[in-house]
Amino acid sequence: MKKTNLIVFMLLGAFSFGQVGINNSSPKVTFDITAKNSDGSTPEGFLPPRLTGNALFAAIASGAYGPAQNGTIVFVTESSDVSNQVGQTVRVDLPGFYFFDSISNEWRKMGNDSDFYSADGTFSSTRHFGMSNYNLGFTGGRVGMGTFNPDPSAILNLVSTDDGFLTPRMLEAEMNAIANPAQGLLVFCTDCFNNLGCLMINDSNNPAVPDWESLCSSNISTGHVLSLVCASATTSGTLQSGVAASGVTTTVPYTGGNGGIYPSASFSSTGVTGLSAKLAGDILLDGNGTLTFNITGTPSSAGTATFNIIVAGKSCAFTIEVDPFTASVLTLECNSGVFSPGTITQGQTYTGTLTIPYTGGNGEPYAQLSFVQNGLTFTLPAGTLATGSGNFVYDVTGSAVASGAMTIPITFGSTSCNVSATIATAMTVEMCMGPGVTKDWSLYNLGADTTFDPHIPVQQIHGNYYQWGRNTVVANASTDPAAIVGWNTAIAPDGSWNTGTEDLPVKNTINDPCPTGFRMPTRAEWVALSNNSSVSRMGTFLVGITNFGSALIYSCGTNKLTLPASGYRSSANGALANRGAQGLYWSSTERSINASQAMNLRFENTIVNPDVYNNRINGYSVRCITE
Repeated sequence: MKKTNLIVFMLLGAFSFGQVGINNSSPKVTFDITAKNSDGSTPEGFLPPRLTGNALFAAIASGAYGPAQNGTIVFVTESSDVSNQVGQTVRVDLPGFYFFDSISNEWRKMGNDSDFYSADGTFSSTRHFGMSNYNLGFTGGRVGMGTFNPDPSAILNLVSTDDGFLTPRMLEAEMNAIANPAQGLLVFCTDCFNNLGCLMINDSNNPAVPDWESLCSSNISTGHVLSLVCASATTSGTLQSGVAASGVTTTVPYTGGNGGIYPSASFSSTGVTGLSAKLAGDILLDGNGTLTFNITGTPSSAGTATFNIIVAGKSCAFTIEVDPFTASVLTLECNSGVFSPGTITQGQTYTGTLTIPYTGGNGEPYAQLSFVQNGLTFTLPAGTLATGSGNFVYDVTGSAVASGAMTIPITFGSTSCNVSATIATAMTVEMCMGPGVTKDWSLYNLGADTTFDPHIPVQQIHGNYYQWGRNTVVANASTDPAAIVGWNTAIAPDGSWNTGTEDLPVKNTINDPCPTGFRMPTRAEWVALSNNSSVSRMGTFLVGITNFGSALIYSCGTNKLTLPASGYRSSANGALANRGAQGLYWSSTERSINASQAMNLRFENTIVNPDVYNNRINGYSVRCITE
């Protein structure tokens, strides 16, 4: 149909009937369109004006849409930039049909603007929702199932008179393979205890060292023994008066065990006081076995320490002799103390020794000594002093918690001194990326001052801002917040940071700003980090040019990655936006359907999304990952 004929036809329809028909002569409503061909041979439909979300945002300034435009329909071809999702375009976050609602003064999605998060309703059939390995989180309220009014004391309230709560069911091997289980995590182990099955809880407060304990009483019987044989108890290690027990254990035999469980217990000493015999809960053998007690505390004097124990329905008493502490030295030469290896790095496992010279040894024996400082365990094995000068050699194991200066108190009898050491700041941290999968990430934003603690958000650790695909620093945490003169608005091409694939990334060394041994993380790596980490926040998350104190924290067991909420430099002119309230970190991944956009991590006070996209010209933070 020619345009002139169409115009004439529409005018005739309007004047003759007050209605317009396209491809039909009998319109049933004001505007009635009939397909020219209904067999699929030609494209048919109604094509409304097509605009980008940013164009609708730009229209706010001119007041283009108001009460007179109520009900206007457009098709949005590209969502508004995150920074433009405000005012009338606050909901324009996806491509699709939108209509203008002048009452709320907002563009609203057609057909999908209301869901069960924003409106009450009733499902008419079963629903299924694929998570695609993404997380779904709820904050700031309570969830009720079977009730409209969750109990005020519960974050999750399940109400039913004919259904129960079923915990995840898995094999013991699968339970033990859970990476960094939180203390209190519940699972039902289907093959534990000779396939009887049991509800299990992780009692450990260290996710890296789980301790799965039984919550069963019917499938697993309460432990009973025929007798405890304290007369045959054996003790390993030595106790000395006034010296904290270290490495001392006592083993007590039993007879007639029934294979049941027994709980953890602690028994205080009598006679010589100040000691405890601690028993970890476990399962008895069927028949004869042994119980091992860890002796802790500091004996009040020399003599005999007696422990009256009650386990598995039986009782007995065992004793340990406490020797007098007669060993002494004249001086401890802490200034001459030497670590081997000499470098201790924060957060990295250390195994070595600390040697402390002494003078005036009296040749007497001494028990094992042990203490913990800054996450490191110092153990002096039992030995005998030299007569005169000698060396104490402490075994040192563990992982230093804090970097910088560390003071190590050394005490032997009444003589003491302090060793001064410096803990090197770690540059990387191992983070969980999936079951049995880890990856080392840089502890600092690119451009940060690495002499500062990476987990205390201050200006010095915010680092630089980079445009996607480039290695040029466009701003840093000290740059003036105003627009940047000469701001580069050219789009970097695909492959600028990754010449490989999403699964097998290859660093583009020409453009990648990360140092040797590191590269830009992919979108998939940000997603894996987010899905396999616990998330917490610190700071106010309020916009402020001088608000450097907000940060997102990813935790994997005892390891953590702290990301400052540095805001970003705007694609329009490089001006600073949203510092303190928002963090945006580039990935090396392009957005496949739009050559002007790339994928990034975005977080705010209530959201974390590792799979969003935005204009490549924006200046975002960079956090490198090891190659």
